[in-house]
Amino acid sequence: MSGASYEFGQVDRFQVGAVGEPGERTFYLFIVSGGLPRWFKCEKGQAAALGEQSIELLTTLGWEIDQEAISASMAGAPELPPPGPGDVLFRVGSIAMRIDRRDLLTFVLGDDEEDQEAVFMITAEQLKVMAVMALEAVHSGREQCPNCLLPEDPGGHDCPAGNGHRLPG
Repeated sequence: MSGASYEFGQVDRFQVGAVGEPGERTFYLFIVSGGLPRWFKCEKGQAAALGEQSIELLTTLGWEIDQEAISASMAGAPELPPPGPGDVLFRVGSIAMRIDRRDLLTFVLGDDEEDQEAVFMITAEQLKVMAVMALEAVHSGREQCPNCLLPEDPGGHDCPAGNGHRLPG
């Protein structure tokens, strides 16, 4: 479907997370709008940048955010459900955000390959919850090699710092 545009309005849930085992995870942006779940495939780097930049934005804006609502949302948030066949609308190529009002932000997700976009709105509290959950998902993967800082494979790690040889751990 080329050139499709999806308008979701204000969503009930916005989450960024991963599905699968460390080393073989797939990252998604996930929304629930009108009771219907929607998935958008993304890269781990996009999830990390979105989480970090969202927290930075909220800090810079200095908005008062309902911490009790955030704590309740975090405590009650289910794990990211895996999408079924055909559930992923598209792979995210670009992410844009604009501030509409003090309490509402609009996200525009773009798919550069097929000229698709999805537009939805969230609250500042939803942005904070998404950011924390995205960073938790990003950092819950494989352990990092102390020598080269790359993720270690569960079956062994040929560290570039060891010129292809395994270094003592």
